[in-house]
Amino acid sequence: MLKKNILIIFILLLIHSSACSQNTQQKKIIQEKIFYEYCKKELKENKFDSAIFHLESMKKKNISNAYSDKIQINLIYAYYKIENFHMAQKNIKEFIELYPKHPNIDYIFYIKSLIDISLDKNIFFKILTIKTYKSDPVYARKAFFELKNFLYSYPKSIYITNVKKDLFYLKQRLSKYDFEILKYYFNHKKYIAVINRGEEILQKYPETSYVIETLNYMQQSFIQLKIFDTAKKISKIISLNKF
Repeated sequence: MLKKNILIIFILLLIHSSACSQNTQQKKIIQEKIFYEYCKKELKENKFDSAIFHLESMKKKNISNAYSDKIQINLIYAYYKIENFHMAQKNIKEFIELYPKHPNIDYIFYIKSLIDISLDKNIFFKILTIKTYKSDPVYARKAFFELKNFLYSYPKSIYITNVKKDLFYLKQRLSKYDFEILKYYFNHKKYIAVINRGEEILQKYPETSYVIETLNYMQQSFIQLKIFDTAKKISKIISLNKF
């Protein structure tokens, strides 16, 4: 009888312990949810530094899987907004490694390209006193290929419209860079280099605003090289495309 009572007590203790454990776990989940929602509120109010501090705190505590991916997405966004691109890129790299098939992976790749666009703009504004053709748009070029790949990989993404707008901007940016080099060649009487650079611009950026100006420089280069037939053909193309 004593053994039976001890067994019953032991079972009851196990049940109580299990119930307490479940209650503790539920409380932890509720607390995490409240704290996470508070972080989201901070982001909406543009309190990015505070949100980052709290999100990093949650990340370090190794919270439940229910929020780990969401925390990192919000950290990427917050770091991007305060222009801490190094930390944003670090979190992007981690996220892609941890969640390569995440339903929001298109957002991560889009932010990745926006960071490169921002880096390009930062460099561009810092070197306004330097000749444009001396500023290699390495980040703009990187963003351009990333967004081209985005169109192919995520054709149904909600960010497609923005991606197309960003691509148009990058085409203008890159065509301007090439056009400035073309002008440099022309001013130094390197006419064959002008023609080669002009052909690249026409092939890569046919819809940009630098096409007619490029054709004008190419026409003048052919005249200087005494290739008059080609110069006349380009002149006709220019006339047909003037609005």
